[in-house]
Amino acid sequence: MSVHAQDYLRMKKMPHIWCPGCGTGIVLGAILRAIASAGYERDEVMVITGIGCSARTNAIIDFNTFQTTHGRALSFATGFKLARPEMKVIVI
Repeated sequence: MSVHAQDYLRMKKMPHIWCPGCGTGIVLGAILRAIASAGYERDEVMVITGIGCSARTNAIIDFNTFQTTHGRALSFATGFKLARPEMKVIVI
């Protein structure tokens, strides 16, 4: 079975709510294509976001997600990776 980037989206939450021309959707699409290309399962991936527009990705992606406080996403991701080294951690 072939996996596509769309397979990682919660389609009932679509269409997304980003402004026209916003790069967040483009970046998210690239991340999803990379995950699909690598063949990662949903349960292998943790996506960590701060606040603001990037945090809106948590609603539409079908992965483990965690929204942190402003400016602390990398710190939380580091702690998570130390606690769960087998997980693939992505910060948006």
